[in-house]
Amino acid sequence: MKSIEGYQDVINQAIEERINRRDFQEPTGLYDPCKYILQNGGKRVRASLVLMASKMFSNSYMQAIPVAIAFETFHNFTLIHDDIMDKASIRRGKPTVHVKWNENTAILSGDAVMIMAYRFFEESGEYMPKLFNLLNTTALEVCEGQQYDIDLELTHVQSPEVTMPAYIKMIELKTSVLLAACLKAGAIVGGASAADADKLYEVGRNIGIAFQLQDDVLDSYGNEATFGKRIGGDISENKKTCLLISALNTLQGADRNALVQLVSDTTISEKDKLEQVRALYNKAQVKETTLEQIKDYFSKASTIVDAISIPDSQKTELRLFMNELINRIY
Repeated sequence: MKSIEGYQDVINQAIEERINRRDFQEPTGLYDPCKYILQNGGKRVRASLVLMASKMFSNSYMQAIPVAIAFETFHNFTLIHDDIMDKASIRRGKPTVHVKWNENTAILSGDAVMIMAYRFFEESGEYMPKLFNLLNTTALEVCEGQQYDIDLELTHVQSPEVTMPAYIKMIELKTSVLLAACLKAGAIVGGASAADADKLYEVGRNIGIAFQLQDDVLDSYGNEATFGKRIGGDISENKKTCLLISALNTLQGADRNALVQLVSDTTISEKDKLEQVRALYNKAQVKETTLEQIKDYFSKASTIVDAISIPDSQKTELRLFMNELINRIY
């Protein structure tokens, strides 16, 4: 993403400097996995948003670097534990921490990465009380979102609890509140008013939901080469995405029964399942419906950006970032 390219080297260098400090070296069995996840690439989107937001209000991002690194470190803590829960074997093209080492090491190192995030926050000076409150609130919300995700996956597909509002709430907590907090944190450090910092939070919340809905569409309809992972994974794993929920709300009679049956069918090949489910999705026009939802969330975010009380010239990077998200290839 061109809008954040200028920040990525700054973030990577700042992470490298911090994890090579003397207090993060021994025991190697604890800190080597921490370094492994923090050095294992990623787009650094969340940290970049902290720096971008700070620059919007102060024309500088230097004072926000510790905050950006703290949020990036927290994000990587969630990835270690998510991979254990999901039994994922690959993260960013490399073995996950629990696969490269073991689950006990991954749990302990994940805890350490979370504490490292707090240590980095200590560098934020006068803003630390506000930022700690924001991080703690966000951290609990991410945990709540993860639990809602677990609950949703354990719920029968025909349960009345499987609803679009429940799904949106889950992805808001699991994904979008962290993007929102990063924008708000950057605004706080950049000297924004409380009102403008709250506006940026709402921008992040809306684009975060839109981003996850885009992922749902791309997983079923995307180009594998540009999406970066295999197409149809959500269908193969029977995940309750917005596409599935929308189809269940739209289809009736034999079509709906066929979709419910496909979700629980363990005998059908992955290829046939993808084709049949996608055919029912097409019949229910769920791709079109979801794209309208995505457009609505981006529109809400854009309207909020308009209302932020700084010159339009200082909003250019944020608008570019949003446009890049809107134009992800389907």
